[in-house]
Amino acid sequence: MPNGFRLPRPLYRAALCLLPVLALIGPATSSASAGDTAELEIYGFSSHGDFFAFEQYGWQDGSGFPYSEIFVLDVRTDSWVKPSPFRRVDEVDEENGYEPEDALAETRTLNQKAAHALLDKTSIFGMGKTVAFNPVTELDSNPYHMRVAPRLPLLSGETSIDLTLNEYPLQNAECAGYGVETKGFQLTMVANGVTRTLNNDTSVPKSRRCPFAYRIERVFTFYPEKGPAVFAIFVQMENLGFEGPDRRYLAITGRF
Repeated sequence: MPNGFRLPRPLYRAALCLLPVLALIGPATSSASAGDTAELEIYGFSSHGDFFAFEQYGWQDGSGFPYSEIFVLDVRTDSWVKPSPFRRVDEVDEENGYEPEDALAETRTLNQKAAHALLDKTSIFGMGKTVAFNPVTELDSNPYHMRVAPRLPLLSGETSIDLTLNEYPLQNAECAGYGVETKGFQLTMVANGVTRTLNNDTSVPKSRRCPFAYRIERVFTFYPEKGPAVFAIFVQMENLGFEGPDRRYLAITGRF
C-alpha cells in the first residue's frame, strides 16, 4: 500500500483549500507525520559521462495518486536537458477498486515511454555506482557532512571527497503565506586539494515547492575509459506536504 492514508478524490480537492492551515502545523509535527518519501531509481551516466538520468516515484500523500518524475542532466553544465524533466501524476478512482502497485507500475511505464527518446538520444547506459549512501533512516549519521572514497582502489595522488552542506533561511513569499520558513543550501566539495562550491542558492526555485530542510543522501560516481571522472551528488529535501514532509531528490552533477 502507498505511504499514508488516501483521501477520496472529492475530499482531496477540498483539502487543497486547507493547505495554508495544514502548513502551519506541518513542519513542526513532521517527526510524527507520514508524508511522502519518493523512491529513487538511478538510470546512471552515458558511456562517456556527459549525461546522467534518474527517476523518483511513489504515491502522493493525501491523494494516493501514483507519480513518476524523470530527470536527464547535462553533466558539463549541471542543467536539465530539455524536454526533461518528465513529470506524470495519474488520478485513480478508488471507488472502483484498484491495485496501488499496479497503478504505480503503469504510471512509471508511461512516463518512461515519454522519456525514452531523450534517454536514447543522450545514450544513458546505466554507467556508474553508488559509493556512499546516507538514508534518512540512518539516525546517527551527519546529514550535513560526508567523506567518501570516490572509487576503490584510489590511484596515486587521488584523495577522498569531502562534502559539506549548509542550509540557511531563504524566504519565499508564497510559502511564507502558508506558514513555512523556506530554506536554501550551499554545497561545497573538497577533492584532490581543490575546494568547489557546487550549489549556492540565492532564491528558492519554484520547482522545489516549499523546502525547509536538506541532507546529503548519496554519492554516485563513474570513471569512463576516456575523459574525466564524473559524479552525481543527491541531496534529499523536505518540503510542505499534507500529512507531513514530502521528501524529494536533487541531483548535482559535475566532473572531477
